[in-house]
Amino acid sequence: MVWRREDPQGNEAGKIRWELVKWTRGKGLDIGCGAYKAFPHFIGLDNGADIALFGHQFRPDVWIDDATDLRLFATDQFDFVFSSHLLEHIEESKVVKALKEWLRVIKVGGHLILYLPADDLYPKVGEEGANRDHKWNVNYDVLIEVMEKAGHWDLRDFQKRDQGTEYSLYFVFQKRKDGHLHSWSRPKPNVKRAGVVRYGAYGDVLQASSVFSGLKQQGYHVTVFCSAPGSDVILHDPNIDEFYYQDKDQVPNTALGDFWAYHEKRFDKWVNLSESAEGNLLAIPGRSQHMWPPAARHRMMDINYLEFQHLIAGVPHVPAVKFYATDAEREWAKTERAKRPGFTVVWSMAGSAVHKKWLWVDNVIATMLVDYPDIQFVIVGGPDCILLEQGWFKTHDGEPLRDIVGRRIMVEPRVLCTSGEWSIRETMAFCEQADLIIGPETGVLNMASMLPIPKVVFLSHSTDENLTRDWVNTHVLYSDVTECPGRGKNEAPACHQLHYSWEHCKQADGPDGLPMGIAQCQADIPPELVIKVLWHAIQHAKEAKAA
Repeated sequence: MVWRREDPQGNEAGKIRWELVKWTRGKGLDIGCGAYKAFPHFIGLDNGADIALFGHQFRPDVWIDDATDLRLFATDQFDFVFSSHLLEHIEESKVVKALKEWLRVIKVGGHLILYLPADDLYPKVGEEGANRDHKWNVNYDVLIEVMEKAGHWDLRDFQKRDQGTEYSLYFVFQKRKDGHLHSWSRPKPNVKRAGVVRYGAYGDVLQASSVFSGLKQQGYHVTVFCSAPGSDVILHDPNIDEFYYQDKDQVPNTALGDFWAYHEKRFDKWVNLSESAEGNLLAIPGRSQHMWPPAARHRMMDINYLEFQHLIAGVPHVPAVKFYATDAEREWAKTERAKRPGFTVVWSMAGSAVHKKWLWVDNVIATMLVDYPDIQFVIVGGPDCILLEQGWFKTHDGEPLRDIVGRRIMVEPRVLCTSGEWSIRETMAFCEQADLIIGPETGVLNMASMLPIPKVVFLSHSTDENLTRDWVNTHVLYSDVTECPGRGKNEAPACHQLHYSWEHCKQADGPDGLPMGIAQCQADIPPELVIKVLWHAIQHAKEAKAA
């Protein structure tokens, strides 16, 4: 027995808080939450018994009288149910009923997480020191027996927690349609392990693929701590052995340090790429670097993003950014490409920040269509970019007209608008089939960085040294005359700042004196220059293709 009367009592869930993150994405219940809900997104259920017994003052999200009756909630409604040190308080004859009810409200594929006092680590019912409200003694065999009567599951994790002030058993069951599995007991490969933390947007995460490759070459089993949707672009990367998914803000930012410190101990090598670019090489609003003079910021932050990540990871700087399309995605892309046999240019319209957008796309496309009868444009982007595509597809009463398969009907057959219709993976798979790719500092351009396909990139808050220095067959466009809060009186070639709004990023004014919704540094890149660079890039690509 490891339990001691003098140990802190009450917040049992806090002892396994960082174990829960992997299994508690989405929406779920904390049954018997008491005064200590493990995470803010849990829906806490309690009958308030501890208020009367111990004087704890709390208000659960939902008051319930009986944990065996969750009729308030629909079947298959939640992604998880968590309960800490409650089940042993339920009459033994009702335990199966309770577990059936808890499994009922979980979706197939969701998780039931139980944390319970172990009968060989804590006083048994009736022994001195035992909780007088405990109704039965918990051990692995007994719990599995009642769970087999309650439903279908796969036991994904089991731990006997007897270190520090813990005296409990930890179970993670994944709900199945049928059968009982014990995948937690499968032998683990005896290999050296690397944990890599990389949250962020598509481009940030794709850059990290170069680090994954370097670690794999060093012989590591690679686990990536990541979050959707950015993680979508590294699915199927053969250099990743395991994904540890987190939802945005699932672990509050103020607690991330403790979360990382807990998991770091499980790996032979820990590589934390959070803020490797953003924060360190791109100043975040509200931090001191964001308020430095432009020249000082440029001197300290004009460092190659990818090389810096390789340095953090301790792998040689051999750029290996790569998107791995599946066979099905690649075949789909080839089929789409076959529908457009001419010289195909992919234009990525905008990135994830306000400054990653250039205004005169339509003018340039129209010019190119006249100059090159065989050229075709595929415009790509997220749902927000649909507004930027207007004019290239037909509308009626403000709504796009669609063909029999649901695609928008184009005004010009040599221009295809796909924003909001193709997924990011479909877009990237198609880019591998393109003849040329153009756009701002987006995930699409990062994906193509190491491909031989010619690329034209509009730089804004980054320099060529930061982003594109080692890219293959790449032409960069940037303004060298911009005056704005981030660059001062053109004291630096880039602001090296993150912009979540227009608060610190100067909007360019139009001829009417009103803001145009485009960053000054982008407005200062004239259409004539873009046409000239595109003309040379297209000519070179055509000559290379002919050769």
